[in-house]
Amino acid sequence: MRAFTSLAIERKIAAAFFGLICGGTLLLLLFNYYYNPLKLIDAFFTATSAVCVTGLIVVDTGTDLSPASQMIVLLLIQLGGIGVMTAATTFSLILGERIGLRQRMLFAGGFGMDTPSGVIKFLIKILLFTLILEAVGAIPLFIGFLKAGLTPFKAFCSAIFHSISAFCNAGFSLFSNNLEGFSQSFIVSGTIMVLIVIGGLGFPVLTELSAIRKRNGNRLSLHSKLVLTTTLILILFGLFLFTISEWNTAFAHLPGGWKIWNGLFASITPRTAGFDTVAPSTFSSAGLFVLVLLMIVGASPGSTGGGFKTTTLAILVLSAWNTLRRRPDVVLWSRRIPFRILQRTIAVSVLYLSGLGLGILTLSIIEPLPFRELLFEAASALGTVGLSLGITAQLSTGGKIVLILLMFWGRVGILTFIFGLLKGEFRGNVSYPDADIPIG
Repeated sequence: MRAFTSLAIERKIAAAFFGLICGGTLLLLLFNYYYNPLKLIDAFFTATSAVCVTGLIVVDTGTDLSPASQMIVLLLIQLGGIGVMTAATTFSLILGERIGLRQRMLFAGGFGMDTPSGVIKFLIKILLFTLILEAVGAIPLFIGFLKAGLTPFKAFCSAIFHSISAFCNAGFSLFSNNLEGFSQSFIVSGTIMVLIVIGGLGFPVLTELSAIRKRNGNRLSLHSKLVLTTTLILILFGLFLFTISEWNTAFAHLPGGWKIWNGLFASITPRTAGFDTVAPSTFSSAGLFVLVLLMIVGASPGSTGGGFKTTTLAILVLSAWNTLRRRPDVVLWSRRIPFRILQRTIAVSVLYLSGLGLGILTLSIIEPLPFRELLFEAASALGTVGLSLGITAQLSTGGKIVLILLMFWGRVGILTFIFGLLKGEFRGNVSYPDADIPIG
């Protein structure tokens, strides 16, 4: 315990996630032993996918896992979605323990907060948002599943499971074909979409939106504006491209209005959710390319999802646009983006794409499968999405380990993962002369 408290914040976050994965693996092996014994690698993969809210599966959640194992998967999704630090701090409060500065800093670091002040109030809001939204989301899902012919008990259990899975952007489903049987169910697919979007906005944005009436006319923060704007643009971007590219291919069997509706679903779910109402394997090459782009972007900072993050993409695009216009500063809503943020954006971009490239290369070396499927699988794992072209269960033990590492890297965060591996911090104060180097 003393060794854990002496670790840097980034290492503590990574260690906490890894510890939860190991605990989940043991529980899955135990509770599924007499139902359908799991291989160690499959239990470890399932636990990682659940904690990292990914949704990639090597065993069918609804048929191969016992009811107890399904509950464990749901618990891992919930803990992984709200964050291990959130769960740990909550348990400490329940036990009446005092939350010290170290734990406050650890919690703040898990959500990218610069200061530990106000973390307890923020924690309570996170828990309230999570419980209320998941409970409210389960109501229409219960009605939709009843209409689909499920028994009241199974509809209730499925509604709870899918509501939590959707809000946490996990993509796990109790149905063998995911949500493909609900491609023309407005109430089910519509509720799932709403939960995915809300969960992907991030708790800081949700907190601001909930308090907007109490802000006495004050505007939203720059972060919230950027997240909301980028999210809307990405949804509309995906809707337009999917509707065009899949009208006569993946959506060919659907009536006209439902083609647009499923285009909207396909636009929302790749950004770390992983549900599907139309099998990705039926998409055209253009559609798969758009899916990969959206999977790489992911959700927003401080959310239940993973990926590259919407704010990273927005700052990167704006920085490139300002370079083309030969403007020295990136300015958003009359606010200048500081150089340290631009530096962090470049670092995240390079490391994320490098990790994706390394994952694809490794899979290509050890797996005798088509490159397109391997690229899609790697992007889905690193973006903690969960969409697949159907090859996950076919992967060798080595291939599964590669996806496990990508899922962990994508959920913990690129910089958190790297900072956790590096020792110390550069504290030099030497200033060197500038150097001009031709670029592009």
